[in-house]
Amino acid sequence: MNYEQLIEELREEMLQLVNTKCDALLQMYRSGEMHTDKRDTIRESSLIPVSPAELKGKRPLAVQFAPGEWIETPTWRKVAQRILQTCNEQPDIHERFIEMCGKVAGRWRTILGSSPEEMDVPIKVDEELYFEGKFDTEAMLNMLEKKVLEPAGVDYSSIKIRYMVKVQEQAKSIEHVPEQDVLEHEEQEQHAPVQTM
Repeated sequence: MNYEQLIEELREEMLQLVNTKCDALLQMYRSGEMHTDKRDTIRESSLIPVSPAELKGKRPLAVQFAPGEWIETPTWRKVAQRILQTCNEQPDIHERFIEMCGKVAGRWRTILGSSPEEMDVPIKVDEELYFEGKFDTEAMLNMLEKKVLEPAGVDYSSIKIRYMVKVQEQAKSIEHVPEQDVLEHEEQEQHAPVQTM
C-alpha cells in the first residue's frame, strides 16, 4: 500500500470539505443569514442517490451542475427552478419540455404547462414554460425527477445539492452503536440508584 498517496488523497478530501463549508458560510454571510445554529452542518449530495424524502425538512443552500460554481438556491422551489432552467438551456431538452407542456399532470393539477393561470404556484422556467410548485419538498422533487426530467431524457446524475442538516437529525441517522458503548450504558443503568415516590 502506498501510504504517501493515501495521505495525499486524505489531504485532498479534507481540503475539499473545508472549502465546501467555508463557501457555504460565506454564502450565508453575504445573504445575511448568519443566524443559523452553530450546531447545524452543511451537507452535499448528488440528486440521483438521495431520496427526496431524505431532503424533507432540510434547508437548501445551493445547486451545482457538473464540476462548476455553486448557484445560490435558498428554497426548494428555487432549486427546482434553477434545475429546470439549466436543463431548458439545451435546445433538445427545451423542445421536449415544450412537447410535454399540458401533458404532464399530477392528480389535480398540471405539472408542466405553458401558462401560469393553469397552476396554483407557477414556477417560471422560460416564456410559456411553467412548473407547478405547490408541493412539499418530497412531492415537488419527486414530480421534478419522475414526471419531468426522466421523461424528457435529462441526465441529472451530475447535479449536486448543498443543504443544512440539524445536529439532532444527524444523531438520528447514526445506524450503528458500538457494542462496548451499549454494554457500558447497560452497566450504568444496573448500578443507578432507584428513585421511589
